[in-house]
Amino acid sequence: MDASGVRALQGRVEAIAGRVDGVVGVAAKDLASGAEVLVNADVAFPTASVMKVPILVALYREAEAGRIDLDRRLAFEERHLVPGSGVLQDLTFGLAPTIKDLATLMITVSDNAATDMLLDLLGPDALAATLRDHGLTRTTLPLTVRGLLYSMVGLDPADPAHTYALFKERSRAGRIDWGSRALADADNNLTTPRDLNRLLEDLATGRALGAASNAAIIDIMKRQKYNTIIPLHLPAETEVAHKTGSIRGVRNDAGIVYAPRGPYLLSLFSKRLGDQVAGAAALAEISKVVWEGFVGPIPAPRYGPDPSAEARIV
Repeated sequence: MDASGVRALQGRVEAIAGRVDGVVGVAAKDLASGAEVLVNADVAFPTASVMKVPILVALYREAEAGRIDLDRRLAFEERHLVPGSGVLQDLTFGLAPTIKDLATLMITVSDNAATDMLLDLLGPDALAATLRDHGLTRTTLPLTVRGLLYSMVGLDPADPAHTYALFKERSRAGRIDWGSRALADADNNLTTPRDLNRLLEDLATGRALGAASNAAIIDIMKRQKYNTIIPLHLPAETEVAHKTGSIRGVRNDAGIVYAPRGPYLLSLFSKRLGDQVAGAAALAEISKVVWEGFVGPIPAPRYGPDPSAEARIV
């Protein structure tokens, strides 16, 4: 991709980001050419569930080192309940998925209970070492998912009176603390688009871990079930290894897009969105124009038989 093409793509992305009622951050990098498009790339954004990518990498690092057995089973108990996304909270206590199963749930359906079970297993030092060793100097992950969500409704996860049921009650009543840590620009789970792209590049190039672990992480990320931002407008057969994230006023998606000419990286973040639906739509539009800039035009989707193809059948 030549310099004029990069400038044109930068202008298109900036125009879309500029129309959003909120703050948008973008880091896009074509691995073949090294071309980059950056908008607020070093601004800190709440990670929301994008935090689960470095957790996944830290988990596989510990498994490679022999400190964690991915086939070990952990019993899901009432104390593990975490609200928000995921399915474990709706299942029967006593279910015993493997650690690898928990990792898969954490990414593919963004399971919050699975995430906190893995965080408890990992411990803060292993996660901090992963951030440090991959050069994520602007990324901080001090909060569990329970801690993050509870703070949004004025609850303290360390207080036994502040239960899962009380969270659900406050959440249904719309009792949101807009000054909570979960939405703050400090003392929160934060990253930058450039930081997240750095981790994605290590995964895309196979430098993150050993070959088997690196491939396993990519495989889990390709199984993502929430595909309404980066993949939304891309050709249907496109593989994307990615992770979404959302809380009030925040919509994020970051991943590796496996385009025909080779993979590229795309980290999309937002905060203080006045309209979350419009914000997510704008991020999906940015994903579309990045494909058009790095790869080329996207054919219009077809639903049903192609008459021109049928006419060629003898």
